[in-house]
Amino acid sequence: MKTLITIIVLLFFSTLSFSQEYFTFPQSNALWNYKIVGSMVPPYEWTVIDSLGEEISIGALQYIKIYREEHVVGAIREDTILKKIYFHNFSDEIVLYDFALEVGDTIFYTTNLFYILNYYKIVDSIDSISINGQYRKRWHLTNSLYGMIDIWIEGIGSVYRYGLLYPNDPDIVLDGSTPYFGCFTHDSTIYINENACISSCPCSWWIVNVNDFSNKTTGITVFPNPFFENLTMESPSEHIDIINIQIYNTIGSLLVNTTLFPNEKIMLDVSSLPNGIYILKATSSSLSSFQKIIKCK
Repeated sequence: MKTLITIIVLLFFSTLSFSQEYFTFPQSNALWNYKIVGSMVPPYEWTVIDSLGEEISIGALQYIKIYREEHVVGAIREDTILKKIYFHNFSDEIVLYDFALEVGDTIFYTTNLFYILNYYKIVDSIDSISINGQYRKRWHLTNSLYGMIDIWIEGIGSVYRYGLLYPNDPDIVLDGSTPYFGCFTHDSTIYINENACISSCPCSWWIVNVNDFSNKTTGITVFPNPFFENLTMESPSEHIDIINIQIYNTIGSLLVNTTLFPNEKIMLDVSSLPNGIYILKATSSSLSSFQKIIKCK
C-alpha cells in the first residue's frame, strides 16, 4: 500500500512540473534579442533583433514574416494540434520546432538560412520553467553538428545562441564570434537569459533600443526609464480617480504596491531593486495599463 501511495505522489508532482496547457507561439509584438561578440572583423560586437511582421500567403497557407533587423529572412506558421512551428525561407519549408517531442526523440534539419547542411537534434531531457508565474515545458537538445546544445521553451522557441531561428542556423562560425541569446519579450511576457545578464543588464538595453517596438502606456507618466535609484510617476491631468500602482518582476512577484492620487506626482525609492526588467501596472475605475520599466546602472 505504501508503495502505491508513493507512486501516486510521484506521478502527481511529475504532472505539476509541466505546463497543463499548450502555450502557442506569438503572432505579433514579439522580439528575440541576442548579442554577437568577439568577431575578428568590424564591428567586433553587435546586437541582433528578430521580430514578427505581417501575415503573408505562401501557396495556400498563411505565414507570418520574420524580420532580422529590417530584413525579411523567412516566415513561420504554427500547427497548434501537432504543436509544430514551420519555417519557410521562400524556397523550402521545414519543421523549425516540434513541441510534441519526448526524451530520446530526434528532429532533422535539411536546410537553413545560409548553408545546405543535413543534421539533427536529439532531445536529452525535458523539464519546466516558470515565466510570469506560469510553468512552460523546456527541452534540452544536442545537435549532431559539433555536439552543440540547444534549449527550447514552449511558446518562445530557442533561448540559446541565435534564439528564434537557432535550430535552423548552422553552428559554423566564420569570423570567430560567439552569439549569446539575451531575452524574449511578447506583450507582458518576458524571459531573460540570466547567464548573459549577470553583472549588468545588456538585455534590457537591447529591448529599449528597438525603434519598432512600442510598449508605451496611455495612462500615467513614468520617468526616467531606464531608472537607477528613483522612479517618478505622474497622474494624467484629466484623471479624477485614485490609481493603484503595482510593480512586478518578470516571474510575476509583486514588489511595489502604492497609490497615485489625481494630479499627483510621486517619487519612489527603488534603489533596492536589482538590475533588470519590471512590469508596472496602473489600474483605476477607468484606467488599465501596463508598462515595461528597466533598472540599469
